[in-house]
Amino acid sequence: MMEIFTRRDESRYPQIFDQMYRQRYDIYVKRRRWEGLGIDGQFEIDQYDNDDAVYLLALDEEEGVRAGLRLLPTNRPHIFGDLFPHLAGSNEVPRGDDIMELTRFYVAPFGSNRHQRWWFVGIISIGMFEYCLRNGIRQISSVIDTFLLPQMLELGWKVRPLGLPEDYGQGMAVAVIIDVDEQSIENTRRIRGVDGDVLYDSHDHVERIPTHMIRSKSQPPNYAGAA
Repeated sequence: MMEIFTRRDESRYPQIFDQMYRQRYDIYVKRRRWEGLGIDGQFEIDQYDNDDAVYLLALDEEEGVRAGLRLLPTNRPHIFGDLFPHLAGSNEVPRGDDIMELTRFYVAPFGSNRHQRWWFVGIISIGMFEYCLRNGIRQISSVIDTFLLPQMLELGWKVRPLGLPEDYGQGMAVAVIIDVDEQSIENTRRIRGVDGDVLYDSHDHVERIPTHMIRSKSQPPNYAGAA
């Protein structure tokens, strides 16, 4: 369901990366009107799409990208530390081998209905926590729009703001830190109707999202778990 990619996979799966960059352009440049982003009016790629980045993507049976996110190590250049350190308030920007930064968390804005998008948010959230637990990540930092904070809390996450919100022109941003633990995964599974693990460690023999489910706009089934 959820698969792990890095920039080293781009030459093997160019169509998947192409979709991801185009979707990000549609969401963040065209819809959200974030400034300073975009390449050739088609792709949203920034300086953090480098060899340090980890992408967790949910694909359907035709290798269509349905949802995704990007994780960045905080002991390397990252968005919070480089561009928004003031949002930490009186706190230090969280950094360390056991802290990653969450960026570009999204569900593809087309081809699925509202209930499917709601389910996809659960899938990629669970995949994120599973990846972090498997790799010794204790916390996740992120600079988010303030409207996302209540949604994170509703999923049962242990998340707290680090400083005061700030108007950045296209919305209100706040820096948060999220604790990684099994309880957050179980809360998200229960609330979003997902059973078992969703993250695969390889791209072989992966159970992907049924294409007929997307096309028929049917309600997603509970997921039985990754191998």
